[in-house]
Amino acid sequence: LRIHHGAVDQTTITTSPPPEVMKRICQVLEELGMEFKAESEYKYRCVRAKRKKGGSSPPGGVEPIYGDSTQDAGDEVRFSVELTRIDRLKDTYSLDIRRLKGNLRSYKFLYDTIRE
Repeated sequence: LRIHHGAVDQTTITTSPPPEVMKRICQVLEELGMEFKAESEYKYRCVRAKRKKGGSSPPGGVEPIYGDSTQDAGDEVRFSVELTRIDRLKDTYSLDIRRLKGNLRSYKFLYDTIRE
């Protein structure tokens, strides 16, 4: 695990074992309809596809979560989710969710949803 750098969001700190945290993250991302792939054991690169016009979803397809239009533009958002170690605090980790591409408001909606 890499060491966390930068500001720490108090709500994303955990003392749970890393494999447990990553398992839960996978569940959450799947429930939210995100596409994701492992970049390393503790880091996932995620994509929420752009909202389709007309709102028809493919049969059996997982429809990604979208917020209402005041807080989420419904565009494609790419972000990473990585579990990092908090330096000098034994068994304390931070879940870093970083925006790579996409509308800031849409990302914030996803960030808050994942965090909950």
